[in-house]
Amino acid sequence: MNTCTIEINDKEYTLCLTRESIKTIENMGFNIQNFIQKPITYQDILWYGGFIANHPDVNPNLAIKLMETYQKEGDVSEVLEFLSEEYSNFVNAPADTASKKKKAKIVKA
Repeated sequence: MNTCTIEINDKEYTLCLTRESIKTIENMGFNIQNFIQKPITYQDILWYGGFIANHPDVNPNLAIKLMETYQKEGDVSEVLEFLSEEYSNFVNAPADTASKKKKAKIVKA
């Protein structure tokens, strides 16, 4: 699992996406296909998603406040790009079977 560590108000946050955090943001309405239609909303949801796995005390409202604070000192787009790539990696992972050695035995009756 890849991570991105940022510092906000002298506190380190390690952001990442996991299968569970992706399910959470998708249940909140995150849909990469509609990103262009609602870019601000989806950026906010994706940013929050980065906190879920390692910082469960960060709720969506606090995540937005942290983003606003970080924006004054850091590059939010860099973090969002990292999270977008991680999301894509999860979505594309099932298609990446060429490097796998084990094969499932599928029996059709």
